[in-house]
Amino acid sequence: MASRKALNHILVLPILLMNCFVLQNTQEVEDFVTATCKHTLHFQTCVSSLRSVPSSKTSHLKGLAEIALNLSTTYATKTLSYVYELKSSAASGTNNNYTSSCLSDCVEEYSEAIENLKDSAEALANGEYDTVDTLVSAAMSDAETCEDGFKDMLSDDNASNSPLTERNCYFSELCSNALAITKLLV
Repeated sequence: MASRKALNHILVLPILLMNCFVLQNTQEVEDFVTATCKHTLHFQTCVSSLRSVPSSKTSHLKGLAEIALNLSTTYATKTLSYVYELKSSAASGTNNNYTSSCLSDCVEEYSEAIENLKDSAEALANGEYDTVDTLVSAAMSDAETCEDGFKDMLSDDNASNSPLTERNCYFSELCSNALAITKLLV
């Protein structure tokens, strides 16, 4: 009976040690994401978005920059789809002509932002960090231009709020984080 207890302890000890090692390594990787995100302006957005991608747990700094750019591109693509949905409802008469015009401008702006982000991913792969900075900054400007169209409409008393304010802000946060992470590579 005593030898069986000793055998159980011998088998359990390596398993416990292995679990401790795995937990410690997981915390170190998560701490790398946290440490990286501390260099951004939008810490919570950075941590939650990067951790939503499983490969971020094992990524190096350049990998996190790639993930951040991919997240920005994906969100821009989803926003563009949403703008098309809004345009479709505007065409059916639920929005005024000025709103429809603003949405058309947003289609152009987000299409351009997506292209800029795709080009920035290629520039990142080639180590062209200044080009990444320029292209991601341009993508952020595209979202701002989209939002500005609605702000102009509001100042003209056309009584409509931008249906994209939250999306534009979140997109800018994602891009800002990608820029901050990329700057850490320099």
